[in-house]
Amino acid sequence: MRPFHELGHIALGTALRQLAAQVSNDAEKTYERFGFDIEPKWFPVFYVLANSGADSVVNIAKTINHSHVSVSKILKEMKQADLVESYKSTSDSRVTLVSLSSKARVMIPAMYAQCDAIDTAMTQLTKDTGVDLWQSLRVVERHLKFHPISTRVNEVQEDIRIVDYAPIYQAAFKALNVAWISKHFVMEAPDYKALDDPDGYILNNSGVIMIALYQGEPVGCCALIRVSDDTYELAKMAVSPSAQGKGIGLSLGRKIIERARLMKIKRLYLESNSKLLPALALYEKLGFKFIEGESSPYERCDVQMELNVASI
Repeated sequence: MRPFHELGHIALGTALRQLAAQVSNDAEKTYERFGFDIEPKWFPVFYVLANSGADSVVNIAKTINHSHVSVSKILKEMKQADLVESYKSTSDSRVTLVSLSSKARVMIPAMYAQCDAIDTAMTQLTKDTGVDLWQSLRVVERHLKFHPISTRVNEVQEDIRIVDYAPIYQAAFKALNVAWISKHFVMEAPDYKALDDPDGYILNNSGVIMIALYQGEPVGCCALIRVSDDTYELAKMAVSPSAQGKGIGLSLGRKIIERARLMKIKRLYLESNSKLLPALALYEKLGFKFIEGESSPYERCDVQMELNVASI
Protein backbone atom coordinates (compact mmCIF):
# COMPACT_ATOMS: atom_id res chain seq x y z
CA MET A 1 0.00 0.00 0.00
CA ARG A 2 1.29 3.45 -0.96
CA PRO A 3 2.01 6.06 1.75
CA PHE A 4 -0.63 8.78 2.00
CA HIS A 5 1.66 11.49 0.60
CA GLU A 6 2.06 9.44 -2.60
CA LEU A 7 -1.66 9.03 -3.31
CA GLY A 8 -1.80 11.99 -5.71
CA HIS A 9 -5.26 12.42 -7.27
CA ILE A 10 -6.78 10.01 -4.77
CA ALA A 11 -6.17 12.55 -2.01
CA LEU A 12 -7.49 15.45 -4.09
CA GLY A 13 -10.32 16.29 -1.67
CA THR A 14 -7.90 16.62 1.24
CA ALA A 15 -5.49 18.75 -0.82
CA LEU A 16 -8.28 21.10 -1.94
CA ARG A 17 -9.54 21.54 1.62
CA GLN A 18 -6.02 22.35 2.79
CA LEU A 19 -5.55 24.82 -0.07
CA ALA A 20 -8.91 26.46 0.67
CA ALA A 21 -7.94 26.86 4.34
CA GLN A 22 -4.61 28.40 3.35
CA VAL A 23 -6.24 30.82 0.90
CA SER A 24 -8.81 31.80 3.52
CA ASN A 25 -6.11 32.50 6.09
CA ASP A 26 -4.12 34.50 3.55
CA ALA A 27 -7.25 36.49 2.68
CA GLU A 28 -7.71 37.55 6.29
CA LYS A 29 -4.09 38.72 6.48
CA THR A 30 -4.40 40.58 3.17
CA TYR A 31 -7.64 42.30 4.20
CA GLU A 32 -5.98 43.41 7.45
CA ARG A 33 -2.95 44.75 5.58
CA PHE A 34 -5.13 46.94 3.34
CA GLY A 35 -7.48 48.05 6.10
CA PHE A 36 -10.39 46.26 4.43
CA ASP A 37 -12.21 45.18 7.58
CA ILE A 38 -14.67 42.51 6.42
CA GLU A 39 -14.99 38.74 6.65
CA PRO A 40 -13.51 37.11 3.52
CA LYS A 41 -16.77 35.24 2.86
CA TRP A 42 -18.55 38.60 2.55
CA PHE A 43 -16.32 39.76 -0.29
CA PRO A 44 -18.43 38.58 -3.29
CA VAL A 45 -21.53 40.39 -1.98
CA PHE A 46 -19.54 43.49 -1.00
CA TYR A 47 -17.91 43.64 -4.44
CA VAL A 48 -21.22 43.30 -6.31
CA LEU A 49 -22.83 46.06 -4.26
CA ALA A 50 -19.78 48.31 -4.64
CA ASN A 51 -20.18 48.05 -8.41
CA SER A 52 -23.97 48.03 -8.75
CA GLY A 53 -24.87 50.51 -6.04
CA ALA A 54 -27.93 48.51 -5.04
CA ASP A 55 -29.44 45.17 -5.97
CA SER A 56 -31.88 42.49 -4.86
CA VAL A 57 -30.92 39.29 -3.08
CA VAL A 58 -32.06 37.29 -6.11
CA ASN A 59 -29.78 39.19 -8.50
CA ILE A 60 -26.81 39.11 -6.12
CA ALA A 61 -27.17 35.34 -5.71
CA LYS A 62 -27.34 34.87 -9.47
CA THR A 63 -24.32 37.11 -10.09
CA ILE A 64 -22.01 35.36 -7.63
CA ASN A 65 -23.49 31.88 -8.19
CA HIS A 66 -24.55 31.45 -4.56
CA SER A 67 -27.85 30.20 -3.21
CA HIS A 68 -30.51 32.67 -2.08
CA VAL A 69 -30.15 31.30 1.46
CA SER A 70 -26.37 31.79 1.45
CA VAL A 71 -26.63 35.41 0.27
CA SER A 72 -29.38 36.17 2.79
CA LYS A 73 -27.19 34.82 5.60
CA ILE A 74 -24.20 36.91 4.47
CA LEU A 75 -26.33 40.04 4.24
CA LYS A 76 -27.69 39.42 7.72
CA GLU A 77 -24.13 39.23 9.07
CA MET A 78 -23.11 42.33 7.10
CA LYS A 79 -26.12 44.23 8.44
CA GLN A 80 -25.12 43.34 12.01
CA ALA A 81 -21.71 44.84 11.18
CA ASP A 82 -23.46 47.99 9.88
CA LEU A 83 -22.15 47.44 6.33
CA VAL A 84 -25.45 47.22 4.41
CA GLU A 85 -28.89 48.76 4.46
CA SER A 86 -32.12 47.71 2.74
CA TYR A 87 -35.18 49.51 1.37
CA LYS A 88 -38.09 48.98 -1.00
CA SER A 89 -37.57 49.63 -4.70
CA THR A 90 -39.27 52.81 -5.90
CA SER A 91 -40.22 51.12 -9.17
CA ASP A 92 -41.59 47.91 -7.61
CA SER A 93 -42.61 47.86 -3.95
CA ARG A 94 -42.48 44.06 -3.95
CA VAL A 95 -38.70 44.15 -4.41
CA THR A 96 -36.31 44.86 -1.55
CA LEU A 97 -32.99 46.36 -2.56
CA VAL A 98 -29.74 46.18 -0.62
CA SER A 99 -26.91 48.70 -0.76
CA LEU A 100 -23.68 49.39 1.09
CA SER A 101 -23.90 51.66 4.11
CA SER A 102 -21.91 54.86 4.41
CA LYS A 103 -19.48 52.96 6.66
CA ALA A 104 -18.93 50.36 3.92
CA ARG A 105 -18.66 52.86 1.06
CA VAL A 106 -15.65 54.43 2.76
CA MET A 107 -13.93 51.03 2.45
CA ILE A 108 -14.37 50.73 -1.33
CA PRO A 109 -10.99 52.32 -2.25
CA ALA A 110 -9.24 49.82 0.06
CA MET A 111 -11.13 46.99 -1.61
CA TYR A 112 -10.01 48.07 -5.09
CA ALA A 113 -6.40 48.52 -3.92
CA GLN A 114 -6.47 45.03 -2.46
CA CYS A 115 -7.96 43.57 -5.67
CA ASP A 116 -5.19 45.14 -7.77
CA ALA A 117 -2.50 43.85 -5.41
CA ILE A 118 -3.89 40.30 -5.38
CA ASP A 119 -4.22 40.31 -9.17
CA THR A 120 -0.57 41.35 -9.48
CA ALA A 121 0.52 38.69 -6.97
CA MET A 122 -1.42 35.92 -8.75
CA THR A 123 -0.06 37.00 -12.14
CA GLN A 124 3.44 36.65 -10.73
CA LEU A 125 2.53 33.26 -9.24
CA THR A 126 1.42 32.12 -12.69
CA LYS A 127 4.76 33.20 -14.13
CA ASP A 128 6.65 31.47 -11.31
CA THR A 129 4.78 28.17 -11.58
CA GLY A 130 3.66 28.04 -15.19
CA VAL A 131 0.16 27.27 -13.88
CA ASP A 132 -2.76 29.70 -14.09
CA LEU A 133 -4.63 28.57 -10.98
CA TRP A 134 -7.82 30.52 -11.76
CA GLN A 135 -8.06 29.24 -15.33
CA SER A 136 -7.31 25.69 -14.21
CA LEU A 137 -10.03 25.81 -11.57
CA ARG A 138 -12.58 27.19 -14.05
CA VAL A 139 -11.78 24.53 -16.64
CA VAL A 140 -11.95 21.65 -14.14
CA GLU A 141 -15.14 23.03 -12.59
CA ARG A 142 -16.75 23.23 -16.04
CA HIS A 143 -15.80 19.64 -16.83
CA LEU A 144 -17.04 18.26 -13.50
CA LYS A 145 -20.29 20.22 -13.23
CA PHE A 146 -22.26 17.88 -15.49
CA HIS A 147 -19.83 14.96 -15.55
CA PRO A 148 -18.56 14.51 -11.96
CA ILE A 149 -15.79 12.21 -10.86
CA SER A 150 -18.34 9.72 -9.49
CA THR A 151 -19.66 9.10 -13.01
CA ARG A 152 -16.16 8.89 -14.49
CA VAL A 153 -15.11 6.00 -12.26
CA ASN A 154 -14.97 2.77 -14.30
CA GLU A 155 -16.25 4.67 -17.34
CA VAL A 156 -15.68 2.80 -20.60
CA GLN A 157 -13.39 4.80 -22.90
CA GLU A 158 -14.97 4.67 -26.35
CA ASP A 159 -13.51 5.85 -29.66
CA ILE A 160 -15.97 8.78 -29.82
CA ARG A 161 -16.27 11.00 -26.76
CA ILE A 162 -17.99 14.35 -26.26
CA VAL A 163 -16.24 16.54 -23.69
CA ASP A 164 -16.45 20.12 -22.46
CA TYR A 165 -14.18 22.73 -23.97
CA ALA A 166 -10.74 23.42 -22.52
CA PRO A 167 -8.04 25.85 -23.72
CA ILE A 168 -6.13 22.97 -25.32
CA TYR A 169 -8.96 22.75 -27.87
CA GLN A 170 -9.06 26.41 -28.91
CA ALA A 171 -6.99 25.91 -32.07
CA ALA A 172 -9.14 22.95 -33.13
CA PHE A 173 -12.38 24.84 -32.34
CA LYS A 174 -11.30 27.64 -34.63
CA ALA A 175 -9.82 25.47 -37.38
CA LEU A 176 -12.89 23.22 -37.63
CA ASN A 177 -15.20 26.21 -38.05
CA VAL A 178 -12.93 28.18 -40.38
CA ALA A 179 -12.70 25.11 -42.62
CA TRP A 180 -16.42 24.65 -43.24
CA ILE A 181 -17.29 28.35 -43.32
CA SER A 182 -14.51 29.14 -45.82
CA LYS A 183 -15.52 26.19 -48.00
CA HIS A 184 -19.05 27.54 -48.55
CA PHE A 185 -19.00 31.22 -47.55
CA VAL A 186 -16.70 33.92 -46.16
CA MET A 187 -15.78 34.53 -42.54
CA GLU A 188 -17.78 37.36 -40.93
CA ALA A 189 -17.21 39.59 -37.90
CA PRO A 190 -19.32 37.48 -35.47
CA ASP A 191 -17.30 34.41 -36.51
CA TYR A 192 -14.03 36.03 -35.50
CA LYS A 193 -15.49 37.22 -32.17
CA ALA A 194 -16.51 33.70 -31.19
CA LEU A 195 -13.52 31.82 -32.58
CA ASP A 196 -10.75 34.19 -31.50
CA ASP A 197 -12.04 34.53 -27.93
CA PRO A 198 -14.32 31.60 -27.05
CA ASP A 199 -13.85 32.19 -23.33
CA GLY A 200 -14.84 35.83 -23.43
CA TYR A 201 -17.54 35.60 -26.10
CA ILE A 202 -19.19 32.30 -25.14
CA LEU A 203 -18.08 30.68 -21.88
CA ASN A 204 -17.89 33.78 -19.68
CA ASN A 205 -21.40 34.69 -20.81
CA SER A 206 -22.88 31.46 -19.39
CA GLY A 207 -22.39 29.62 -22.69
CA VAL A 208 -21.15 26.13 -23.47
CA ILE A 209 -18.71 24.63 -25.96
CA MET A 210 -18.48 20.88 -26.48
CA ILE A 211 -15.73 19.06 -28.34
CA ALA A 212 -16.04 15.71 -30.10
CA LEU A 213 -12.97 13.51 -29.76
CA TYR A 214 -12.26 10.55 -32.01
CA GLN A 215 -9.57 8.31 -30.57
CA GLY A 216 -8.46 11.27 -28.47
CA GLU A 217 -8.23 13.81 -31.32
CA PRO A 218 -10.65 16.78 -31.62
CA VAL A 219 -12.74 16.28 -34.76
CA GLY A 220 -15.96 18.17 -34.02
CA CYS A 221 -17.45 20.97 -31.97
CA CYS A 222 -20.66 22.75 -31.08
CA ALA A 223 -21.60 25.70 -28.89
CA LEU A 224 -24.49 27.21 -26.98
CA ILE A 225 -24.36 31.00 -27.02
CA ARG A 226 -26.57 32.86 -24.56
CA VAL A 227 -29.23 35.10 -26.10
CA SER A 228 -31.34 35.50 -22.96
CA ASP A 229 -32.02 33.53 -19.78
CA ASP A 230 -34.46 31.29 -21.65
CA THR A 231 -32.96 31.24 -25.15
CA TYR A 232 -29.57 30.08 -26.38
CA GLU A 233 -28.24 29.89 -29.92
CA LEU A 234 -26.87 26.55 -31.10
CA ALA A 235 -23.86 27.64 -33.13
CA LYS A 236 -20.36 26.87 -34.35
CA MET A 237 -21.21 23.24 -35.10
CA ALA A 238 -18.58 21.53 -37.23
CA VAL A 239 -17.23 18.06 -37.94
CA SER A 240 -13.95 17.36 -39.70
CA PRO A 241 -14.42 15.78 -43.18
CA SER A 242 -12.06 13.00 -42.09
CA ALA A 243 -14.47 12.03 -39.30
CA GLN A 244 -17.79 12.38 -41.11
CA GLY A 245 -19.97 9.31 -41.51
CA LYS A 246 -19.37 8.16 -37.93
CA GLY A 247 -22.45 9.80 -36.40
CA ILE A 248 -20.38 12.45 -34.64
CA GLY A 249 -22.63 15.32 -35.68
CA LEU A 250 -25.69 13.55 -34.29
CA SER A 251 -23.85 12.68 -31.07
CA LEU A 252 -22.75 16.31 -30.66
CA GLY A 253 -26.26 17.58 -31.27
CA ARG A 254 -27.84 15.20 -28.79
CA LYS A 255 -25.20 15.97 -26.16
CA ILE A 256 -25.57 19.74 -26.50
CA ILE A 257 -29.38 19.46 -26.29
CA GLU A 258 -29.02 17.28 -23.19
CA ARG A 259 -26.79 19.98 -21.69
CA ALA A 260 -29.39 22.64 -22.52
CA ARG A 261 -32.02 20.58 -20.70
CA LEU A 262 -29.78 20.24 -17.64
CA MET A 263 -29.25 24.02 -17.70
CA LYS A 264 -33.05 24.47 -17.80
CA ILE A 265 -32.85 26.36 -21.10
CA LYS A 266 -36.32 26.58 -22.63
CA ARG A 267 -35.53 27.37 -26.26
CA LEU A 268 -32.68 26.72 -28.68
CA TYR A 269 -32.32 28.76 -31.84
CA LEU A 270 -30.02 28.31 -34.81
CA GLU A 271 -29.14 29.94 -38.12
CA SER A 272 -28.03 28.16 -41.27
CA ASN A 273 -28.16 28.30 -45.04
CA SER A 274 -30.51 26.54 -47.46
CA LYS A 275 -27.67 24.95 -49.43
CA LEU A 276 -26.37 23.07 -46.39
CA LEU A 277 -28.82 20.22 -46.86
CA PRO A 278 -27.04 17.59 -44.69
CA ALA A 279 -26.86 20.06 -41.80
CA LEU A 280 -30.55 20.97 -42.12
CA ALA A 281 -31.49 17.28 -42.19
CA LEU A 282 -29.47 16.76 -38.99
CA TYR A 283 -31.19 19.67 -37.25
CA GLU A 284 -34.60 18.32 -38.22
CA LYS A 285 -33.61 14.89 -36.89
CA LEU A 286 -32.70 16.59 -33.61
CA GLY A 287 -36.19 18.10 -33.45
CA PHE A 288 -35.63 21.65 -34.74
CA LYS A 289 -38.47 23.35 -36.65
CA PHE A 290 -38.19 26.05 -39.33
CA ILE A 291 -39.19 29.58 -38.34
CA GLU A 292 -39.02 33.06 -39.91
CA GLY A 293 -38.65 36.63 -38.82
CA GLU A 294 -35.61 36.68 -36.55
CA SER A 295 -32.89 39.24 -37.29
CA SER A 296 -29.40 37.88 -37.99
CA PRO A 297 -25.88 39.34 -37.86
CA TYR A 298 -24.78 36.92 -40.63
CA GLU A 299 -25.10 37.67 -44.34
CA ARG A 300 -25.03 33.94 -45.13
CA CYS A 301 -28.07 33.19 -42.98
CA ASP A 302 -31.28 32.43 -44.90
CA VAL A 303 -32.61 29.66 -42.65
CA GLN A 304 -33.68 29.89 -39.01
CA MET A 305 -34.84 27.07 -36.78
CA GLU A 306 -35.84 26.58 -33.16
CA LEU A 307 -36.32 23.80 -30.64
CA ASN A 308 -38.57 23.86 -27.61
CA VAL A 309 -36.24 22.04 -25.21
CA ALA A 310 -38.96 21.37 -22.66
CA SER A 311 -41.03 19.48 -25.25
CA ILE A 312 -38.46 16.76 -25.94
